[in-house]
Amino acid sequence: MIAIYPYDSLVGDVRLTVTKVAIDGKALPTAYINPDIPEIAFRDLDTDDWDEAAIDVVVTAPAGEITTTTAWEDPQALVQVLCHYSNTRLAVPLKADPDTPARWTGTVKLDRDACYGRATLRAVVPATVDGVPHRVIGGSEAWALSFDDLPPSPVHGSIAVQWIKFADDKSLGLADYKEDPHHLRLDPEAPALYLNSGFEGLEPLLGDRRRREPAELAMHDSTRVNIAGDAWTAMFVTALDAVETNDDGMPEWPAEEWRIVVLKTLFPRIYPDLGPEDALIEATAARRSGDGSGELLERLLPAAARQVGTSTLLRRGIALLEKNAEMKGADQ
Repeated sequence: MIAIYPYDSLVGDVRLTVTKVAIDGKALPTAYINPDIPEIAFRDLDTDDWDEAAIDVVVTAPAGEITTTTAWEDPQALVQVLCHYSNTRLAVPLKADPDTPARWTGTVKLDRDACYGRATLRAVVPATVDGVPHRVIGGSEAWALSFDDLPPSPVHGSIAVQWIKFADDKSLGLADYKEDPHHLRLDPEAPALYLNSGFEGLEPLLGDRRRREPAELAMHDSTRVNIAGDAWTAMFVTALDAVETNDDGMPEWPAEEWRIVVLKTLFPRIYPDLGPEDALIEATAARRSGDGSGELLERLLPAAARQVGTSTLLRRGIALLEKNAEMKGADQ
């Protein structure tokens, strides 16, 4: 998506280059850093036992525009790390290169506990425009920072996930779903996601954290975001159904914490212009009306997809498959 600003902004591209990544002071091999996607695959490491990643970056902007355009004063650069799973937001100012105009360098230090699931790393170039400081005049393409394999749910950081052979289950009633890869149990106290270990190929596809071939990684990403997206959608609908109205006819938040968190997590994506209380009123009214229910579902599905990063992972999967096809064509 191209950003449009109500003032002069850069025509040329802002580029973010990752030059080096260190894990607890040790250089990360370049195999984990893919500028074609672009992505840093922390999740492919053989261990999660690390504390800090140091990401060295270089940001460049069109030098001709930066040095000749008089509409901007004091152009700078910074990088942003955003992780909506952990609600982490980090901004790191960069240092201008004294010898090269429109070039900045710096290091982003990221604690392992600050992110999980997926995060993004993006460069932003602000300047003083028309006397107003810190106006964004350009931004780079975002890098993906991939951490844990399965996107977490909003319930205390992770939903309860359990591998069970559905066909052999006698206590949870999962035998009725023995042909399904997964089943979401929406218990009022806390939801639980069951993965079918009897579904051939599913456990190594989702549970194996070793490096994968491009086609397998694309399949891995597609499978897990489909599961996570279905879970978010189902949890939201169940949480909204639990909303009751008081004597004044106003909706009240559900009693269970996980339901409140689900609603408050997706509401900004469904109703970006409304606060939580107004969004609750709007969603409750829509759910209980014929026409509004369809509109709510139309908003909910893309909101759940954005929450689990469907578009980002799909673009990565396509890029991986295209690159794999190019490599096979070169070998022939």
